[in-house]
Amino acid sequence: MFRGSQEAKVDEKGRLKLPADFMKVIADKQYGPVFFITSRDGRKAEIWPMQEWEIEEAKKAELPEDDPAKIAWMQIVNYFGSVVEIDKQDRLMLSKKVREKFQLVNVEVVVIGSQRFLTVQTESEADQDLASLVGPGEGSGKLMTIAEARSILAQREASKQQGS
Repeated sequence: MFRGSQEAKVDEKGRLKLPADFMKVIADKQYGPVFFITSRDGRKAEIWPMQEWEIEEAKKAELPEDDPAKIAWMQIVNYFGSVVEIDKQDRLMLSKKVREKFQLVNVEVVVIGSQRFLTVQTESEADQDLASLVGPGEGSGKLMTIAEARSILAQREASKQQGS
């Protein structure tokens, strides 16, 4: 299980050197070299071992294809998503979309364990996220946000599991 946070660096070519503590989890869990890098909220990058990502996709596959929350989720994860392999120096290449959107080029970052995956953010973005958790602001959009979609999907997945 990925837990805690570590500092790391994204180099000038957009490669993230994974911290040793997280590499140990990858080796212990025998995740292998293939990862899915995406964003589910449009605010931070996520690194998923492919085995874990396939579990996440399987949950969504159970929902109807025309479900608005599923459609919103699919659009964002596939827009940012790319399949990558870790190199011999324990680095992952971040896609151009991810690097540009989250300003992850030639910068120090915070890699945070989130149980089954890792999040990657600049330190200032991570600080802002923590501040919003302590004192959240009010949302005012009329369209379904990705946060609302994720909440709805989680509720539906839980209901589906209870019904099985």
